[in-house]
Amino acid sequence: MRNIRISGVHRAVALTALAVSTSVALAQDQDLSNHAWRFSFDAAYLYGNVTGYVQVPSGGETGTTSRHRPKFSEIGIDNASIIDASASAKWGSEQFYLGGQIIRLSGDDTLDESLITHGATFPAGSSVNSDVQLDWYRFGYRHAFELLSDRSLTVSPGVGGAVLDFNYNLDTSGLGPSESRSYVKVTPQMGLNVEWNPNRGPFSLELDLLGSPVVTSSIPGIFTEELLAKYRFFEKGNLQMSGFVGVLFEQLRFHDNETVSNRIEADFGPMLVVGIKLRL
Repeated sequence: MRNIRISGVHRAVALTALAVSTSVALAQDQDLSNHAWRFSFDAAYLYGNVTGYVQVPSGGETGTTSRHRPKFSEIGIDNASIIDASASAKWGSEQFYLGGQIIRLSGDDTLDESLITHGATFPAGSSVNSDVQLDWYRFGYRHAFELLSDRSLTVSPGVGGAVLDFNYNLDTSGLGPSESRSYVKVTPQMGLNVEWNPNRGPFSLELDLLGSPVVTSSIPGIFTEELLAKYRFFEKGNLQMSGFVGVLFEQLRFHDNETVSNRIEADFGPMLVVGIKLRL
């Protein structure tokens, strides 16, 4: 069984998250005795660069796809607009979260060279329309540790999973071949969230890392590295509203164990992140 190659950056992120999670787990909770349910909802818009490719054979047979093609750039996809939404429920130091990203990439371009995909040949000079869906959904559990006496620094390691929902379509506006492919894959995830909230005031910085600890054939790898600056602009009783802005990098990797693999390699970033958070 072949392994997907993960760059040094991805390995460093995963190892850092694992090391910090392990060391933090040995620490004592400082002050997380507020045992009452709290709920939060986040909505964000992400925009930035995307590079990579999808390789889509037919039945895993040789000769049914060009190697590591089509590249996003050759089918008119250079940028991505992503909607990210999440919700969480917190009880003291325990937190359960659920979220997802809607990633719909579309473009059109003229092929500079012949392309074979999903068993169909698109000759050089073909004007193609493309739609690539890379939606994914996450769920999991975190445990929060307050590391400073003033409760300004919180570290929350977590475990969970993600579901990748892939759909691909390439056509020539009804004048030639039209090919499509879709599948759904599940992967484990581990993560680390670090929040610094000086003086427990309205401003905070948040680092969020997510990654797939083991990536093998037929199990996708989904990795995110996000840094946000948040400002709480409204507070009344238990109701709080905050705005945030930041930057995100994201990597999606997948290949299966067919003779000729279905493959995804997508790199997003840097991506601008803007959003709002509601806490009850």
